[in-house]
Amino acid sequence: MILRANSWRTVLVSTVLAALAMGQSQPILTADKVMTADELKATGVSSLTSAQRAALDRWLSDYTLKVLQYAQGSEKPTTSSSGSSNNYTGSGGGHWIKSKSNNGSMIVLEDGSMWEINSLDQIDTALWLPITNITILKASQPVGDYKYTLVNKDDGEKALAKFLGKE
Repeated sequence: MILRANSWRTVLVSTVLAALAMGQSQPILTADKVMTADELKATGVSSLTSAQRAALDRWLSDYTLKVLQYAQGSEKPTTSSSGSSNNYTGSGGGHWIKSKSNNGSMIVLEDGSMWEINSLDQIDTALWLPITNITILKASQPVGDYKYTLVNKDDGEKALAKFLGKE
C-alpha cells in the first residue's frame, strides 16, 4: 500500500512538474476539481467574479506545485512576512527564460530558479518569450515578498518577482 501511494505521488509530481516545464498556461488544478458544489457555495468561491476565480485557480495550481516540490524534497518552503527570506544568489545578467506558466505568473530561468511574478506585472510577463534575456536585480521598491526585479533585456520591461527556490 505504501509503495502504491508513493508511486501515485511520484506520477502526480512528475505530471505537474512536466506541465510547468512545458510552460503550461492554464491552471493544472481548479477549485471545482477539488471542492464539492456545497463547499464552493459555503466558502463563497461560487460567487467570485470570473477574474477572481481565475486568480484563485492560478494560486491553487502554484500552491499545489510548491507543496508537491516540498514533499519531494526539491524545494524548501517559502515564508511570507516572517522576517526570514529566501534569497537568490545569482543576481545580475546572463539569464534567460527556460519556461513560464499561468500566463506569466510563474517564470523558470535557465539556472532552475523559479519566480512568482507580482500580479500587476503579469500583463507584461505574459508576453515574454522563452529565451528572453533577463537581468535579476534587488528591487529598489520591494512589495512584501517581491524583493527582486526581473528585467527583460530585449525590451526593457520590468517585473517585481518573488524568488521561490530552485527546481
